[in-house]
Amino acid sequence: MTWKQNGIRHDTKNNRVRLSKGANHKEHPKAWEYILVEYETRPGVSVENLQQVRTVYDKAKGRWELHLVCTDEMKTPTTPGNETAGVDLGICNFAAVAYSTEQADLYPGNRLKQDGYYFPKEIAKCDDSDGERATRLHAKWSERRTHFFHSLAKHIVERCVEQEVGRINVGKLAGVREDDNDNGESKNWGRHGNLDLHGWAFNRFSNILEYKAKVEGIRVVEVPERDTSKTCCVCGREDDSQRVERGLYVCEECDAAFNADVNGAENIRLDLSKSNSESEPSLGGDRSTGWLAQPGVYLHELSCGFQPQDQVVDCKP
Repeated sequence: MTWKQNGIRHDTKNNRVRLSKGANHKEHPKAWEYILVEYETRPGVSVENLQQVRTVYDKAKGRWELHLVCTDEMKTPTTPGNETAGVDLGICNFAAVAYSTEQADLYPGNRLKQDGYYFPKEIAKCDDSDGERATRLHAKWSERRTHFFHSLAKHIVERCVEQEVGRINVGKLAGVREDDNDNGESKNWGRHGNLDLHGWAFNRFSNILEYKAKVEGIRVVEVPERDTSKTCCVCGREDDSQRVERGLYVCEECDAAFNADVNGAENIRLDLSKSNSESEPSLGGDRSTGWLAQPGVYLHELSCGFQPQDQVVDCKP
């Protein structure tokens, strides 16, 4: 249960919070009934600008707790640097990130896809008598997705700080679930494809990434994603047929071969919608493609977050 500002009276002098019971919990909708809560804080901690009060069940301690949600102003941090990173969001690889330092990272979405197949099946097995189990499964599924998004955003921001990134370009995915003919109908990607597409919470992740980046002084900017997946980031040739397989991009013009998602991330970093005078270095020239073909791969483990692919086994308890 969540109490918003209209249902809260905060007594800062006596460290007390008065919570309205709500009309549906009173003997009469206008009755003067409330819950009075006293709280203690750690030394040096004060509760101000109270916005919400939430009831949260702590499974480890086996008890209900009240969480006080406050707003706090933060000083704008110093920008880590002037470099730019590009983030291409997808389904098989949830995110591909390209940096100005000619490095790239891949974050496969296997964990999300596995949960997306497992939990709906288990929930479907629950009948009317198993409503409590279905509720627990929904909650667990939501918690795991939220944990994945926060872990991924945190890892990307940490890598951006290491690479002295001051701006993150993210591909704008508005309308991705609608047909190309603009009739407003949903795309049909097949049984599993539709499940993946409609469970693809890119807006939610982008919002999490934005506020985590802001804390580090990094600006997140949405840029057009149109044609970034079919344009060669080395020579600029645009051709649908160059993406020969799901994870492979081969350019017939300059003979470059590299990971298709990293190619999209690099084009987003360069922001092809801008003129060369406004964007980062122009396409073409003698550019190394080794980092485009062999990006670093990070896998997600519930116990330790994102780790390099070759270290995930060591991370498991």
